[in-house]
Amino acid sequence: MDLESLVKEGWQFSNLGCSSNTKFADSLDKFFFYFRCVNPRTENFCLSATFEVADASQADFQTGYGIMVADTVETPDKGSCHRNYAMVGRSRTLNGQNYGLQLRVVGGYTNPLAYARRRQRRLDPSRTFRMQPSEDSLKKGDRHHLRLIKTNEGLEASLITDSGVETIRFPGCDFLLRQDKSSVYVGFAVAGKIKLNLSDITFEKSAGVLSHTPEDAIRNFIPDYPFSREMLKDLDRKGIAKLSGQKLVVSATGDSLTLDAAIRMAGPGCEIVLKDGIYTAREAYYVPKSYSGTKRKPVILRAEHPGKAVLDGSAISVKLPAMTLRADWWVIEGLIFRGAPSSGLFICGSHNRVNNCDACWNGDTGILLCAFPGVSRKEWPNNNLIESCSSYCNCDTVRCNADGFGAKLSVGWRNVFRSCRAFNNIDDGFDLYTKQPLGPIGPVIFINCEAFSNGWLPDEPMPGRPARCGCGFKLGGEDVPVSHILIACSAHNNARIGFHRNTNPLSLLFGCKEWGNGPA
Repeated sequence: MDLESLVKEGWQFSNLGCSSNTKFADSLDKFFFYFRCVNPRTENFCLSATFEVADASQADFQTGYGIMVADTVETPDKGSCHRNYAMVGRSRTLNGQNYGLQLRVVGGYTNPLAYARRRQRRLDPSRTFRMQPSEDSLKKGDRHHLRLIKTNEGLEASLITDSGVETIRFPGCDFLLRQDKSSVYVGFAVAGKIKLNLSDITFEKSAGVLSHTPEDAIRNFIPDYPFSREMLKDLDRKGIAKLSGQKLVVSATGDSLTLDAAIRMAGPGCEIVLKDGIYTAREAYYVPKSYSGTKRKPVILRAEHPGKAVLDGSAISVKLPAMTLRADWWVIEGLIFRGAPSSGLFICGSHNRVNNCDACWNGDTGILLCAFPGVSRKEWPNNNLIESCSSYCNCDTVRCNADGFGAKLSVGWRNVFRSCRAFNNIDDGFDLYTKQPLGPIGPVIFINCEAFSNGWLPDEPMPGRPARCGCGFKLGGEDVPVSHILIACSAHNNARIGFHRNTNPLSLLFGCKEWGNGPA
């Protein structure tokens, strides 16, 4: 049977305060839930079922499904979507699997109406089954038999296959009595645009007692973004002298000096000039903190002729940006960043200026401003200026994550975008997403920026509306208030809304215009 038929079989349904925009993510979950009530103080339960994927054509990395026990189904409004739960099923794991079979555990919430309070959520590191599908994909016909049991000792999540039963145990279950203190709710959860069929459903209750979850059982984990910090290593090497105030000329053929060598040689006041050509990176370019310039003597990296020097990341074998700028006081001018598996240019330093650059055909956000993975809040990037840049035709594998420009999750104060254009990116033109576990970012300023035709690539028709992706300016996320400022900006002909506050009530728009955009 399909999920909707469960209601006819006596299961209750809740959309848990969300519309069709459902997801399992590392900071927020919104899902459809078909459930029955259990008193955990006096009852145990056993729920099992076979899940079969009927349609996964629109699945993305936030799609997931499984058998869940949750602590509340309270839904006073759309903001009530924060709940403690344990789910055995398929969803993105924290160790990088897109559709891993796992026991997913979320704790820490205490508000009885399921509202979030800052940094309250605790997402446990992934508890994955040893038996995994041979391909890390979600496709029609996938079948998995899953079981979730509450015992007097805690929870047992099982994956049942022809070769046997694999079980993951979790101690206690009183972490599920933090919001609704009298009941838990067990049933079937699904998020993302996916269709499922269920069979072999069995549900039993028996006498039981409540068990205690140790304080350290749920270990809060915030994954690195946009890559694992272990993926990049400092490029300082012995025997490479730091120059000061010199001009270094680099050619695409590397006849005299390679770009990698020039970056390692350049000190404060140096100017690296790239001759015309395509610079194909075998490894991602990385500028460590120790390679910073100074306020009076910035390091300059520029094209000899603007738009004629291309940093091509298509040969990079791992999901890294073409260039990661962790240093401070750099100036980058006239370059094109294209074809990287991740972002074209990732800026995580401060006091940098990027001028007259393009980012295109990358596998994630074209130009991304965000903190380096794992650093403290005081090291979030600040005082960066992105000016007269264009970002276009960026598209990820699931066609819903790659933006034109991003300043999100972990950025500091006084970051400015001036006279930038974002168009034909598969997701948003400009993205300022925030997450509850990280708290607010610094206000970002936009002056005379333009977002248009986002949500599809230039050789494709405009997607049908309502579209999954494609806002002009996405101004927040997860009810985190930040006072962004937009002056004389425009958003037109995007697949979704032009200026989307996305639960952020504080953005200020002055003299901005929008037309021809889709709905929110």
